[in-house]
Amino acid sequence: MKSPCRAAAGWLVLLLSSCCLGYVIATEWAAAVTTDNGILFFDSNWRKISSAAHQYSRISAFAYDEVLGKLYFADLDHPEYRLFALDYDDTDELHKVTKLLPKSAQTAYISGMAFDHLERRLYWTEKGTRSVYYVAIDELLSSTRSAAAAANGTAAAAATAVEATTSAPPPSSSSPVQLVATVQPDHELAGLAIDECRRHLYWTNCYPKTSNIVRAAMNGTVLNVHEEQVYLPKGITVDHYRNRLYWVEKKYGRRYTIESADLEVNDQRTLQTGLDRLPADIAVKNDYIYWTDQENNEIYEMSKEPNAPSRTVYRGEHPSAVILRANLLLEHQRNNPDCRSVVDRILENMQNSKPASVLQQETQQQGQLTVCLNNGTVNHHTNTCLCQPAFGGKLCEIDLCNNYCAQGSCRIGRDNRPRCDCDRRYEGDRCDRNRCDGFCLNGGRCQFSNGTAGRTEEEMGDRTCLCESTGYSGARCENPICGTDYCYNGECYVEEGKRPKCRCKAGYRGERCEEYSCNNYCLNGGHCTLGNETTVPECECGEEFAGQRCEIAVRLCSTYNEDPQWQQYCLGISKTLPLMEPKVTYCKESFNRTVVYTSLCFTVSFALLLAVVLVVSRMMKPPRPRITKKMVVTPMTSRPPTTQCEITIENCCNMNVCETPCFDTKLLKKSKKEDKQFLLEDIEDVGGSYRKLPNCGDGTAERK
Repeated sequence: MKSPCRAAAGWLVLLLSSCCLGYVIATEWAAAVTTDNGILFFDSNWRKISSAAHQYSRISAFAYDEVLGKLYFADLDHPEYRLFALDYDDTDELHKVTKLLPKSAQTAYISGMAFDHLERRLYWTEKGTRSVYYVAIDELLSSTRSAAAAANGTAAAAATAVEATTSAPPPSSSSPVQLVATVQPDHELAGLAIDECRRHLYWTNCYPKTSNIVRAAMNGTVLNVHEEQVYLPKGITVDHYRNRLYWVEKKYGRRYTIESADLEVNDQRTLQTGLDRLPADIAVKNDYIYWTDQENNEIYEMSKEPNAPSRTVYRGEHPSAVILRANLLLEHQRNNPDCRSVVDRILENMQNSKPASVLQQETQQQGQLTVCLNNGTVNHHTNTCLCQPAFGGKLCEIDLCNNYCAQGSCRIGRDNRPRCDCDRRYEGDRCDRNRCDGFCLNGGRCQFSNGTAGRTEEEMGDRTCLCESTGYSGARCENPICGTDYCYNGECYVEEGKRPKCRCKAGYRGERCEEYSCNNYCLNGGHCTLGNETTVPECECGEEFAGQRCEIAVRLCSTYNEDPQWQQYCLGISKTLPLMEPKVTYCKESFNRTVVYTSLCFTVSFALLLAVVLVVSRMMKPPRPRITKKMVVTPMTSRPPTTQCEITIENCCNMNVCETPCFDTKLLKKSKKEDKQFLLEDIEDVGGSYRKLPNCGDGTAERK
């Protein structure tokens, strides 16, 4: 532990060094947004703290260089230049802007931009040539300063040119812009992102028919293309905390989506979908996503979990691109094992590229100038400190774990933020909430078991609720024992945590007050009545019955008044009716009339039913056939009568004996002789259908 004297001496050296060198620690901004009116800067609570580049009205893309503290952006409306650099300075409202690259085919329509801190290269996508380009930013800045010094022709300008990084080579006469890759003619480049830890490029193709996400090496070699469920993707970013990609899409019609995938562009997940929004760009910070909406002129914040709701953090001035400093490589990735080696190389390059004025002063003092506490690294280009994990603040003077966790141990996560491992009885981001607070409902008492607490749901089952005498049950005393429908007509109550009971209303009875008290209560025609304050019904009995329920027959009691069993029954002591010897039945007069009327009605009904059955059966009997004529045809010869052939004609000439053609007797309007002759002709000649029988002979026929 440092002594107070050494700490005071350190602060004194810090103040003196700051005064001598004139260092000013700039106000930190947390987010920057491009609009139609320049660039807006916000703090961590999304309060606007500054603005810059107001003369640039069509900024299409920008990127942040944390080593030099510069913002690089492209303006599509500038008549001569396309690429610019902005130095953020809270003491200067104008914030110096430097022109970097003029308008050309390589910079005419820049749509996406990203910066690589390791190689010190600025990458961008150009729609007109359908290509990805980069420029070595240190060489470009050096050549720009040299050109400015030559134009001014003053010693001051020359001294400014010397301020270029020592590792930057002299400016080249050829174009500093280098081609990385060119896509197919039916592609339209949009967003661009860099995975600085694993050295990969990602760009989006927003052409409707060929929309996709491309992953490529830093030299432009395409590694894989993701096309499934991708339509009109725009801005894209890399999340080093969770090792995932995030991008926005303008879907068919009015729909939009926020998408995510792993760094190999697999495992795609839709985080949010909706209507009537036009997403343009996206950025990530810790556990949250921020994206711009050009339809409603808003910026939204949402969790990285699927179907998380959005919250508006800014509205106005047509926001387009967005950058968050909290997701930059040097801010929070020094504790990330996947990025540690890359970060160490970036810090080494940064120390080797100190401005000349700083190197001269360090040589004169024969030692390295240190203005950052707790082994923080000085960024002499921006006069800021890059702190070690577990420390923060402008000078790395804040111990992030100091008094951070209320009931637990503190550690630093891979995002350089403090995390708490809570004791078993506490929970929350800072272990400041007792796990039993509000856990048991309806007056239940919470207690912990002897197991150890964990952070998963399976391990969180070490707390239980005692629900005795509360009238509730369940793991958290959430289920009422009585329930809303347990007692049908009464009030439910519980005695000492036992099973529920019902206190019935007047007129009801039963275990759950389900039975009306007067239902079938009074016997032998007794009339049931209920009082207003009692559940026991009362019976008004007739003259021949008595008892609480009219169950005692008065005549029987008077008949068997000498029998001890009947005395017990009639006095109400015994409720069992004694056996009667001999058996005597007393019927009421009304009962006798009922029996007579019932018997009479039954007899009459039976007689009527029998009559109906007979009539119906008679009507259903088929009619007897009617014989219309009967003739005997006798042969003309003198054969014995036994050879006579009898022909019976009935119902349309049905022949029973001989196969004789039919004829209608109604048509016979001649004399009897003519009728006889007509009949014989019909028998012999009509239709050739007559067949002479052996027994009929050839004689003449005679009608009888």
